[in-house]
Amino acid sequence: MDDQERLRQWTEQRFALEDEIENLDLEIKRAEYAAVDASESGRWVTYIGECYQKQQGLFFDLGKVTARIEDLEERIREQAEQERERANTNRWQETPESREDHLDWLRPVLDAPEPEEIHDRDVRNPQREGEERMLEEMHRNDREPEDYLDWYTARDR
Repeated sequence: MDDQERLRQWTEQRFALEDEIENLDLEIKRAEYAAVDASESGRWVTYIGECYQKQQGLFFDLGKVTARIEDLEERIREQAEQERERANTNRWQETPESREDHLDWLRPVLDAPEPEEIHDRDVRNPQREGEERMLEEMHRNDREPEDYLDWYTARDR
């Protein structure tokens, strides 16, 4: 028996349990109305209690069947997804390899020799010059930290 057939059977079983629960519910309501009008209310109360117990058992069975159905549906969904992934992978693997190089625009840069790094301090770098000038100003001996433009003390605020 395959999963689809098992799913169909469990779904039918779930519908049968739901119908039986609904019929018991109607029977309990009829028994409640009959118990109000009857002189033998003890017998009706016992009957209603038995119906409730039977209904609770059916609810339990319905919960188990519903859980099985959900698990089986998830398994079927996962199997279908795996089959789609397998088909996509096979289709991708069966495609012929491309003869053209899609990175041909990048090839000259990759094949070019690496430039030598210049370690000469004479090469002008405006950012480095600014940093060096700032460091020289900070380390001057004739200025106190209070003379720096970005120095604020708590008492000046």
